[in-house]
This record gives sequence, structure tokens and C-alpha cells, in this order.
Amino acid sequence: MGPSVPAHLPILDLALADDPAQRPALLNQLRDALFDVGFLYIKNHGVSNSTITHLTSRLPALFDLPSDIKADLSKLNSPHFLGYSGFAEETTLGQKDLREQFDFATELPVVYKPAAEGRRNSASSNSNGGSTRDFSQLYWRLRGPNQWPPEALLPGFRQALETYHDALQALSYGFVHLVEEAFGIPVGTFDQFFRSDNRKMSSDDPRLVSDKPAPASTKLTYLPPQHRIKLLKYPPSSNRGQGVGAHKDSSGWLTFLLQIGQEAGLEVLAADGETWIPAPPIDGTFVVNFGNAFEAATEGAVKATVHRVTAPFPSSPARYSIPFFQGLPLDMTVSEIRSYMPLSVRTLRRQRENDDANNNVDKSSSSSTTTTTTKTADTVSSFLDARWDALGESQLRKWIRSHEDVGRRWYGDDVVKYYVG
Repeated sequence: MGPSVPAHLPILDLALADDPAQRPALLNQLRDALFDVGFLYIKNHGVSNSTITHLTSRLPALFDLPSDIKADLSKLNSPHFLGYSGFAEETTLGQKDLREQFDFATELPVVYKPAAEGRRNSASSNSNGGSTRDFSQLYWRLRGPNQWPPEALLPGFRQALETYHDALQALSYGFVHLVEEAFGIPVGTFDQFFRSDNRKMSSDDPRLVSDKPAPASTKLTYLPPQHRIKLLKYPPSSNRGQGVGAHKDSSGWLTFLLQIGQEAGLEVLAADGETWIPAPPIDGTFVVNFGNAFEAATEGAVKATVHRVTAPFPSSPARYSIPFFQGLPLDMTVSEIRSYMPLSVRTLRRQRENDDANNNVDKSSSSSTTTTTTKTADTVSSFLDARWDALGESQLRKWIRSHEDVGRRWYGDDVVKYYVG
């Protein structure tokens, strides 16, 4: 028999972390969700309802901005792929996604420098340890400031989005600590990915803070990453087509998705490689899933699960959602990330497969299922291709493949051909 298919995704109550007697059960739940599904809901997450509603209440007005204002905010104006994309301007699996969106990110200055000037820049000028860094690498051009709508047309929007960004950033850092604890990794191991010093990161919510000390570490040699936020609108579709096609997330370490309202659409591919599990909106929750880098770093112990979104029915209201993608340093490589992961974690998948074989699991069924899942994954992501071992390279490739017009404008036809061909 093949892998069992759950009827729904697990829901983890982070309030259990407050109780020493219940915390182990929460960590076991988290570990199972990481290993078996790669998708889960979290509730009692500590992000205030006011922080959420101050942003979500402004989404209709944002998407109703005049066409000329949206054009002024177009991604075509940004080498960082930040700004507005109109309906069906983004592609997944070669098909148009039936949605419109605004992309924002951690507000950061430009660091990219053309050729000779870029090689003269050193990391010491950016507070990251004094080692030299070549800022002429094209992927550094992804890093830069947002395009903001005029305050007069959308009062309070920027403040609402930056407050939400900061809350999700804190939640993501604290949740990473829970992931570390669930896998028996020293808490704070991955802090080096996100900060330029050795201070322990946590959410202000104490339920996300482990009492285990962070490990001693040397000062970072990475620039702190730029996290990204998408504000998405899925209008009703006459054929309920592809809101966004089947894919794995390649934009970061973890994704925290806020689904707004009651309109369903998100579906998650089960381990059998065939069944789609619905992931409808649940009040007071975020949906959490794991990116390709996490799967690669754990050698498959943590699943980066394929998922898709169908567009709403013609008679349904528009569907809004906000994914937050926890970023990683652009100059890290997959190999370097894996070096932070204990061998005990990286061998978990192989241990499970060996246990299944020893328990007389039907090998032919398991093999067939694995092939189906792998084929699906291969069609939606080449993240593990050795050519894209540098995260910056894989990110630049992802953005150019999704928005070729932006790529051609800012990076040129030869670069687009290299990454798309």
C-alpha cells in the first residue's frame, strides 16, 4: 500500500508551547507535520488581529487604485521585481496565473554595483564581518527598495504593511526555533541566516522562545536577507482556471500564508502524488509551508510540498491572500545551508524508507508513488539543479522565468535566454 492521505492538514496550537507539560506534544506534532506533509496551520500565533486587519482592510482600495497609478507601480519599473503585476501577467508551468498582485519586501537599499565597482566593495561596509563580497554579481540586483502607492490615495497603507512585515518576521524567527527544537537541533542554529550578530532572535510572544540556549557562533559573513510579501487578488473566473499553477515555494526558507475571508482555493498535493488536499481558510490561523531550500538542506526530511490555487467561481467574491516568504541570504549556497543541518536530521528520510522496507511495505506501490511525486516536483522546480546552487542564482532565475518582460528590460536578452532556455 502507498502513503496514507490525510483528509485535512494538521492544525498546531502554539499556545501549547506555554505549558511545559504540553510543549513536547506540540513539538511531536510539528515534527510529524514537517516530515509527512510539509504543510500545516498554526493558531494562537501571537500576531495581533489589529495588525492583520489594518492591512487586510486596505486591500480592496489598493487593487482599486486607478490604472495609471498601477502602471506607475509596475514591476517593469523595478530591477528588484517589486511592484504591481496585472491580471494574468505572471506565469507558472507556462500558463498564465489568473490573479493580480503587488510584491513588497523588507525595505533595503541597493547594494548592486556594476563590475569593477562591485568588486571593490567589501562586506565590512555593510556590517557583515569584513570579508570581501562581489556586488557585481547580477543576483545582488534583486535587493532594493519597494515601490509604494501614494500616501494621499491610500492613507496608512505603508505603515500597515511595514507593521505586518515586522510581526511576521518576528513570528517566522520564533517558529524557526520551534522547528529546531522539534528536530533536536540546537536552538539558534539558523539565526546566522538572518542577523548580522549573535543575539538570539525571537518573537515578542514568549510562547515561541525556547529555554534552550543558542549555540555559540562566529559573526555572520552574510548580508541579512530580504523577506518578501505578496498581496494577491484572485478575481472570479468563468472556468475556475489556474489561480496559480502547481509549484513548490522557492522564494525562501518558510512561507506564512494569511487567507482572507472564506473563499477556498488552496490545494496541497498529498504524498501519493495524485490526491489534492483542500486547505480552506480557517479564522485565526496562518498556513505554514516549507521552501525548496529547507527540503534541500534536510535532504528531504522536511518536505517542500507542491501546491496550487484555483480561481474563484464566477458567482463568488474575489479571493485575497497574503503570503510572507522568509528570505535567506542571496550569497548562501544550498551546500552551505546543508552544512548547518545535523547528520541526524539529514538521514531521517532514508531511515524512514528503510523502516518501511523492513515493515514489508509494498515496494512496488511505494516506488510508483515516489516516481509520480518526483515527476510533479521536477516539472515545477529545478531548485536542486547544481547550476543554481547559489540561492541568488536560483532566485534570479525564478523571477526572470515568472516575469520575462521585467528580466529583458533590466537584465537583457542574453541573461533571460540563459535562465529561461
